[in-house]
Amino acid sequence: MLQLIKFFTNNKVGLLFVFLEFIAFTFIIRSHSYHHSKYLNSANATSGAILKKSSAIKNYFNLKNQNKALADENELLLNRIEQLTYSTPIQKSKRIDSISNYNYINATVISNPYSKRNNILTIDKGTVDSIKPNMGVVLSNGIVGITLKVSKHYATVLSILNSQSKINAKMKKDHHYGSLHWNGQDFTKVNLDDLPIQANIQIGDTIISGGKSVFFPEGIPIGTITDFTINNKAYGNITINLFADFSELHNVYVIKNILGNEQLKLEAESINE
Repeated sequence: MLQLIKFFTNNKVGLLFVFLEFIAFTFIIRSHSYHHSKYLNSANATSGAILKKSSAIKNYFNLKNQNKALADENELLLNRIEQLTYSTPIQKSKRIDSISNYNYINATVISNPYSKRNNILTIDKGTVDSIKPNMGVVLSNGIVGITLKVSKHYATVLSILNSQSKINAKMKKDHHYGSLHWNGQDFTKVNLDDLPIQANIQIGDTIISGGKSVFFPEGIPIGTITDFTINNKAYGNITINLFADFSELHNVYVIKNILGNEQLKLEAESINE
C-alpha cells in the first residue's frame, strides 16, 4: 500500500497531465461531429473484429459437436434411404432377401494405423450400440473393413488395408466380380484379383462393392482402375486407386444386416450336408 501511495506521490504531475489530456480528448470528440463519428467507427471496427475472432474460436471448439450432429443426421438419412428404396414395389422385386435389409450405425475412429501390413482400426461403438463381430464398416465414399472383436463400448475393425482382408467387388459398368486385397505398400491403393478377361477393363473404370456377401450392400464406391497387365489371356496386377483417404478416417458407419445371420446359417448348413 505504501508503495502505491509513493508511486502516485512521485508521479502526480504526469498522472495529472494524462488525466487532463483524457478530459480534453473527450470534450473534443463530443463537441465535433467529425471526430465523434471517426471515434465511433473505429470503436465499432475494433469491437467487430474482436467479436468475429471470438466467434471463430467458439466455432472451432464446437466442431466436435457439429461433426457428431452431422454424423447422426447422415445415419438417419442412410437408414431412411434404405427403407424408402426397399419399400418401393419395383425396387423390392429386383432385390435379393438380405441385401435389402441393412441398417447404419455411425461411429468414430479412435485408432487408425494405416501404414502397417496388417492394420486394425478401433471405433467407439460396442455391444451397447448393437455392434457385433462380422459387420461391415463403410464411409460415404468407400469400404473401411469388417468388425473383429467387440467389447461393451468399443470394437476393432479388420481394415481393407490388411493382408488378411478379402472383399467382394465388381465393376460398376457390368457384373464381372473380383476380390480386393492389399499388398501392404501404398495405403491409397488396393489390388483386384480373379477378374475374368471377358470384363474388358479400361483405365478409369469404377469399382464398387459386389453385394455377394452379408457384410456390404451392392454399389458402395471403392475406387478406379489406374493400372493393369494381361498375362496368358488373364488380367493381373489390377491396381485400384481408393476414393477413401485412410489417413483421415474419422466418422464411419457400421452396417447391420438384419437377415445376415439367417443367410450365413443356411449357407453353412448347405455346405455341411
